[in-house]
Amino acid sequence: MKKIATIIFVLLFTIPISAFVMSISKDTTVAEEKAEEYFQTAGNNKAAHTKEDGTTYNICYVDIDPYPPSGEMLYYLLQEINDMGWMNIEHFDKLPFDPQDTDAGALIDYLAQQGTGDYISFSKKYNYYIALDNPQTVKKEIEEGIKEGEIDLILCLGTSPGKLIIQEMGIEDVPVMVYYSVDPVSAGLSQKQEYSGQDNVWCHTSSQVYKNQLSFYHDAYSFQKLGMVYYDESIAARDIYGETAKALGVEIAEQKIETISGQNSEEEYYNNLKNAYKQLVEEEHIDAFLLNTDMIKDSERMDELLSVFIKADIPVFVQNGQTFVKNGALMLMAASDAVSQAPFAADAFARILSGESPGDIYQKFVPSPYVSINLDTANQIGYEVPDDIILLSEQIYGGSGERE
Repeated sequence: MKKIATIIFVLLFTIPISAFVMSISKDTTVAEEKAEEYFQTAGNNKAAHTKEDGTTYNICYVDIDPYPPSGEMLYYLLQEINDMGWMNIEHFDKLPFDPQDTDAGALIDYLAQQGTGDYISFSKKYNYYIALDNPQTVKKEIEEGIKEGEIDLILCLGTSPGKLIIQEMGIEDVPVMVYYSVDPVSAGLSQKQEYSGQDNVWCHTSSQVYKNQLSFYHDAYSFQKLGMVYYDESIAARDIYGETAKALGVEIAEQKIETISGQNSEEEYYNNLKNAYKQLVEEEHIDAFLLNTDMIKDSERMDELLSVFIKADIPVFVQNGQTFVKNGALMLMAASDAVSQAPFAADAFARILSGESPGDIYQKFVPSPYVSINLDTANQIGYEVPDDIILLSEQIYGGSGERE
């Protein structure tokens, strides 16, 4: 209600950005209502329970690498699962983790060690970062875990983990949830937005937000040449952004690099990333930059990397992750809202453990527009933030102080 009230208030005074956001909000509300209607009418009891033999459901966690926005998504999902009674953690918000800067793997390890109650359990063994762990070892352990009955559900955060489990391994014997994937349909993980088309697979979908996002950024700052660096087209929503840019009459200057792997060390990765950033600024002469998902994985490197653009007075817009705005990016019109999406995904989680087929569970949920702005960065690059964006923003960094 806070977001809708703010947008209505701004509409009384400003056009066109606020009118654009209201149109997004209208579409989003319809999507949210459809999702809510499904979950209100769908059948099974979601109350926490053990397996038939009285033991806990064992959850296997598969992620890409340590990445603050991914950790944030996992944190709020688990908090919601805990609130639903599937875990027994009395003060979840007192755990030694910052929601906006959480190492997801460390959180899973912590819960595995501390214990989560009678209904679900996590394991230090079945907890993977596929960019850092040996892929063959991951596959072998998961296959053996399923065979031995030690894995009851695989929770994948991101497109690459989903591809590993669904496409490369062809897992069909246990339920698979894919959360925080940019576009599961384009990635081939789900046949449609509403339902996966696979009995054991559920994917959260909301790809239309990336079209709205880029249009919003262009309305806010009329750039003509947008820079992008990514390692995977589907994770970067490359096709969606490309189509939107074409409609806006905007050119995209892009570079694809290798992500961190056994052949590409962390230091090599960040050297390549910084060089790609410099090339876009110095040779391609971009006038805006879009920071794509899962590119700056180490929060301690944000200042150094974002400064490449700030020193050149180039605004940095963010695909996913409010933490980047806090650390110097100009703006985020959120495509993924960890807090508002958590109940939707947690509901699917509970339904799956209650016996529903993942392929029968509705999976489209589009979060309401959520804008974050860094006024100090705006001042550094000489950008005068329109009043309507300030009024629309639910998180403001810098200036006269943070507002939430």
